[in-house]
Amino acid sequence: MRSLALTTAPALALLLACAGAHPAPAAQEVSPYLIRPAELARVRCLLLAPIESATDAPSAAAAATEALAASVDRARTQVLPVSELRAMLADTPLELGEGVSGGTALELAELLGADGALYGTVEGRSRGRDPGLAVTLRLLLTPGRELVFAASTFIEPAAGEPLEAAVRRSVVDLARPALDRLGAPGVQGCFDRGRRDSLRGAAVALRPAQLQASLQAPPPPVEPPAAAASALQTPRQRDWARRLAERGRVTLDEVSFTGRTAELAREVGLSDLALVLAASPALTVRLTGFVDASGDPFTDSRLSLAMAQAAARRLVELGIDPGRLSAAGRGGENPLVPNFTVRGRTANRRLEASAPR
Repeated sequence: MRSLALTTAPALALLLACAGAHPAPAAQEVSPYLIRPAELARVRCLLLAPIESATDAPSAAAAATEALAASVDRARTQVLPVSELRAMLADTPLELGEGVSGGTALELAELLGADGALYGTVEGRSRGRDPGLAVTLRLLLTPGRELVFAASTFIEPAAGEPLEAAVRRSVVDLARPALDRLGAPGVQGCFDRGRRDSLRGAAVALRPAQLQASLQAPPPPVEPPAAAASALQTPRQRDWARRLAERGRVTLDEVSFTGRTAELAREVGLSDLALVLAASPALTVRLTGFVDASGDPFTDSRLSLAMAQAAARRLVELGIDPGRLSAAGRGGENPLVPNFTVRGRTANRRLEASAPR
């Protein structure tokens, strides 16, 4: 019962101590040990994460998720359906498991522009000696990750009540103090399609076969000026030249670093960028570094800047005038994908090139 063990509420700690060795206690009124009504009213776009399962009852967590989704007042708060959340990451290295941890829920909420994330766990055993299940829920705001609701309770089926029905009833009762305070009446656009498409695209790009196919795709219909195009040999070089000429931004593929350092491990993309700059003598470029957030913003910012500076030095070695280059570091800002896998963290450690307007 890991989630329960993390609470600081004395009553909940006592509840946990009893859970491992004794049958569930008699039914009692459910009440949260943390609730902040004013903050809950700010949640008008809610990411409901699939509830995690740490129990021998395989359908309990799914029943809890479905019950919560059905209990949100859609006139006050919009919820992204769990099926859509799964579909965004399906068949990618970031495909979601049966349940989602709190950290992953928060990353997804931030990437999709939600006001908060609701997640939780069903844990314990439903059979054998001393059975007993418990459910824990948390709701945090984004992007500040402020905890505004937390509660836990035992699941106690009534006489003849199926376990799934008891789970549904218990989780709704547990969440009701928060659900009744979520959001406010009125129309608000949530879960922008562009954000969803961006997350899906970034996740798909982590598939090696898909990445290679994208590099071999035919050139875009809009080409850079003829003089520059004649010096560029690959679709990627022509695409970068076009986008930078239009004052756009590109992520430098095939540029990577050794772990969380500024030591270049792969630099094919820098060679391509050097050719683009050589073919467009009037073009200036800003290199911006990003890293996977570590929880230490100062260190992340320094590392991301060092990455951009290392790339700029390599471009100078490749013959680019240093006056045409600038470097910046954005730390863990603007992640492309969640950091809950190694590939996700690697994708978020990246360099982008842009042409200042």
